[in-house]
Amino acid sequence: MTAPLLSWVRTLGDRDEPTLRRRIRDAERLRAAGRVISTRAVAGRIEGRVQGSHARPHLVELVAPEWTSREWQAISEVLSLQARHYARLLAGQLPEQFDQVLEALDLSLVPRPGEWQLDCTCNAPSPCLHQIALWLQVRALLDADPYLMTRVRGRSREQLLAEIRDQRVGDQRNQLDMDGFAARGWAKTGIPPTEVPLPPVRVPRTPAGPLRMLGDPPGWAGPATAATLFSPAVVAAADRARALLDDED
Repeated sequence: MTAPLLSWVRTLGDRDEPTLRRRIRDAERLRAAGRVISTRAVAGRIEGRVQGSHARPHLVELVAPEWTSREWQAISEVLSLQARHYARLLAGQLPEQFDQVLEALDLSLVPRPGEWQLDCTCNAPSPCLHQIALWLQVRALLDADPYLMTRVRGRSREQLLAEIRDQRVGDQRNQLDMDGFAARGWAKTGIPPTEVPLPPVRVPRTPAGPLRMLGDPPGWAGPATAATLFSPAVVAAADRARALLDDED
């Protein structure tokens, strides 16, 4: 961990290597002791509070530029070409070869040297101990929240999902041959509904699992997540459907 981090820190300030290494070790001790009290990733910056030697925590900001709408559109166009990328997004994972996609577009998820602007209320020269501790915390959080840095660059997982879905739906819509649809009868079944074979009903291990995988829709601003709000209704509807099937049996 030290070597890549040393390279990152060296781009942010003009310090000799022994000083940088010592500062990284001290920052890791801060992080390991739980002194990074909060971490928040929003469009354009990472905010955090780090408890140093003073009673009041230091407020730290790691600022990086958002990508433009055109850059994000180029990313979504590439990712929409393969269904497996969309499936990994639904599962909360970064798409396969995401780094290669960005590299081909001359983009980097982790800001490059010169893109960062750092600030801390300790007023020490950057990169200070608290800024390094916050970045260490971000690196530790990336395994559980791989979309933390995409939010800094301007897109949440839900927003990226929506953009890729729009790309895929648009491509499919353009490929439809409307002349192949009959003007009448296309909405009617060829057999009675009672004769449609039904697969065995299995109770899912995770209630309302697809709803939880999809996450919040773009622009969601409710006090609770969409899954928390709507899962009871989904579960109740599933229970009712199973009860109706049991009654027919």
